[in-house]
Amino acid sequence: MRVTFVTSGLEHLGIAALSAYAKAQGHETALVYEPKPFSSNSGPDSPFFARLLEPTPEETAQRVIATKPDVIAFSSYTITHRWSIEVARALKRLSPTPIVFGGPHVSGAPEVSIREESIDAVVEGEGEGALIDLLECAEKDRFGRTDVANTWFRGDGATIRNPVRPLIADLDSLPWLDKQIFYDQMPAFEREFYVISRRGCPFRCSFCEYSIFPKQYPGEKPVRRRSVENVITELEHWMARGNIRKVFFWDAIFTLDVHWVREFAKAYRERVGLPFECYTHPHAMSRDMAEALADAGCSMVRVGVQSVNSDTLAEMERKGDQEKVRTTVDHLHEVGINYSLDHILGLPGEGPDDQKNALRFYNEVRPARIVVHWMTYLPGTTGLDRAVGDGILTQEQVDRILAGDQTEGFEAPRLVGPGAHQRALEEIRRLEVLFDLLPLASQRTITWLLESGAYRRLPRGMAVRQVLALALALAGDSATRERIFTILGAAARGALDTTRRRVLPASLGGGEALADTRGG
Repeated sequence: MRVTFVTSGLEHLGIAALSAYAKAQGHETALVYEPKPFSSNSGPDSPFFARLLEPTPEETAQRVIATKPDVIAFSSYTITHRWSIEVARALKRLSPTPIVFGGPHVSGAPEVSIREESIDAVVEGEGEGALIDLLECAEKDRFGRTDVANTWFRGDGATIRNPVRPLIADLDSLPWLDKQIFYDQMPAFEREFYVISRRGCPFRCSFCEYSIFPKQYPGEKPVRRRSVENVITELEHWMARGNIRKVFFWDAIFTLDVHWVREFAKAYRERVGLPFECYTHPHAMSRDMAEALADAGCSMVRVGVQSVNSDTLAEMERKGDQEKVRTTVDHLHEVGINYSLDHILGLPGEGPDDQKNALRFYNEVRPARIVVHWMTYLPGTTGLDRAVGDGILTQEQVDRILAGDQTEGFEAPRLVGPGAHQRALEEIRRLEVLFDLLPLASQRTITWLLESGAYRRLPRGMAVRQVLALALALAGDSATRERIFTILGAAARGALDTTRRRVLPASLGGGEALADTRGG
């Protein structure tokens, strides 16, 4: 059987894992990938250029049908869910092929997602086993079967929810990710090799999708890790192609086990030797850990700070305080590893003064970059429940979040209505640009802008932030610069393909333009 995956934006490691697993079970896979550079909900989006240069959901659906799938699979995030639904609806108008949805958004709200008529099944939690069962249902022409573990169906007048199967304990038993399915369409992705060494997270921060875990898998051990040998052998396999310039470990927290990292450091240094980045938590970093990362050749550690207000962190069920962050960055600085800090704006209970205090602290520790996110209320998280209880969100707004409507509204400043919350968020938006500017400007300049109030005269908006982020990225390593330029080039070619297809009649070759140039 053939399953066609549909996605947009960045390389999707979940889809790469599912594709590898399906192939290992004897099935065929295909991918329809849309870069969507002007409507990603994470950059300087332009509705005008999106309409002009990006494919419509109907055009994407035509590409999917052309792969002749037996099952169509979407893995949706909150920011992509609305687009995924629009494509699924277009597909249902063209073909009765079964459509399956999985991914973080539907796992957080499966009971809502299954109400969508274009969706035939919703997969909750880990999807490998459920996907194979669903493919076998399609093969036997009985996709109406409703007893597949991890899966929700629409029954006669009622929703059918099946229990989840146990988590996959032995990650070494899984095939390596099917990276080729993405590299065939976007070769630039191979320059910076994305990989994971473990699944799960020991923390339950209320804003994070991992806070859903205890409800989905009560009593199960969340963190499972691959062996060092399994990870290194995978990297060696892909390095032999000669295209990788840097490795990025996408584990939510890479630094959980110093003994594993020490073993990894020796093997990585001897057999891989490429610069790499990873994520850490202030409570998962010690001097020994920093030394092990330096020994392995780590070039950048991204520290999940989110807030420097210990009261806010406690409310979010997150461990941490300023001193833990300071100790973490001191360890990294002492061993010569660059660090960036993740920070969330618009957290419930935080106002402009909290952001000013954060900026003062960050100006002391001087990270290479501050990665700023606005508070995003994700389906199923405890943070969403608390926002309702505190009166920050109405039930109508929650319903829109769960349904994937108005994706731009998931960010706090655009979701919260008029009143004190909105006024505070507007002032925070004026401070926002300082977080991006801080690594580029001197300590004295940031202090003056902040304390004098001159930051209010700075240009603001997503476009300004993206220019600053691009400047930081281009000032970084060669692998990042190469990846940026090649992705921009590929996006430009995709836009050209769309334009050709719309302008040229099929008889003059417009229909073939996409196949000729995509992924070149």
